[in-house]
Amino acid sequence: MSEFAKRLPRLLGLINFEAAARCLSLTSSARELNVTQAAVSQQVRALENELGLKLFVRRNRGLELNDEGRLLYRAVATGFECIASTIDELRAVRKPTVSVGTTSALATFWLIPRLQDFRQRHPEVDVNIVSSDTGFSAASANIDVGIVFGRGPWTGFRATLLREGDVFPVCSPAYLRGRAPLKNVESLLNETLLMLDYDRTPVMNWPMFFASQGIRSAYHRRIKYNSPSLLLQATCQGQGIALGWSLLTDDLLARRVLMRPLPTVVHTEGSFYLIAVEKKLRPEVLSFQDWLLGQFKQHERRRHEARKPKRPRRNPAASATRRVA
Repeated sequence: MSEFAKRLPRLLGLINFEAAARCLSLTSSARELNVTQAAVSQQVRALENELGLKLFVRRNRGLELNDEGRLLYRAVATGFECIASTIDELRAVRKPTVSVGTTSALATFWLIPRLQDFRQRHPEVDVNIVSSDTGFSAASANIDVGIVFGRGPWTGFRATLLREGDVFPVCSPAYLRGRAPLKNVESLLNETLLMLDYDRTPVMNWPMFFASQGIRSAYHRRIKYNSPSLLLQATCQGQGIALGWSLLTDDLLARRVLMRPLPTVVHTEGSFYLIAVEKKLRPEVLSFQDWLLGQFKQHERRRHEARKPKRPRRNPAASATRRVA
């Protein structure tokens, strides 16, 4: 006979005890277990007899755990929760899962705010976000789909163009509040510039941006970050002016968390792409790919509509006056 079978009381008694101890009511625990009140009472008494001690103090209005009951309840509740969590994990292994690769900034500021829509449409699919700011190769072996920036090709993946890569200065409205608007790109040299401090060569930085405008970048105040997410967060909090990227900053600009202090735009050689593994695209991967492309189309439609000049509202009273005249 198993050692546990010798040492532990019957499982059914522990299950009924846990419910009664948590609810402190035979009626409520019976309703929860979908049995009769008498059945719960019988199982609890059988457990007490098996252990040779009382676990409850019976009151007119319900139950109350004694010291032994509280000690056993903590152990039973912890053990059941550990077992239940492990079972949940084992069941989840069999669920279809999509691993999505992107940078931490794109995940934070573009993908995650939209992800709940996919979960509502496809509750049967789990999503695993794999973020990496050290390049595509660092995460490529662990993803099914991804949003990447570059020119490609990406071996083993097929790519769909999402958006050209545009770079422009951005800051929070609070940063420039009470100050005169910036006159030109050269005036940025006197501002606090936020920049990335990467071990690898960045695709665009302030010196490259100024060089594209024919300006020698002799700026004086700067703050460096080793993460695009940290840099954007600092920009939103008004700590300075950063280089914003198309797609990455669109939502922040639309919500007026960020603004563009100058209209200058630099078009980069790379672009944003949706990539997907070429080998045996599983149904859940196709579902996520189709959903993401649909989200991007909605995003682009709203962005273009926001750029359209608004027509002035017609004044019905004025129109009526003209007709009478």
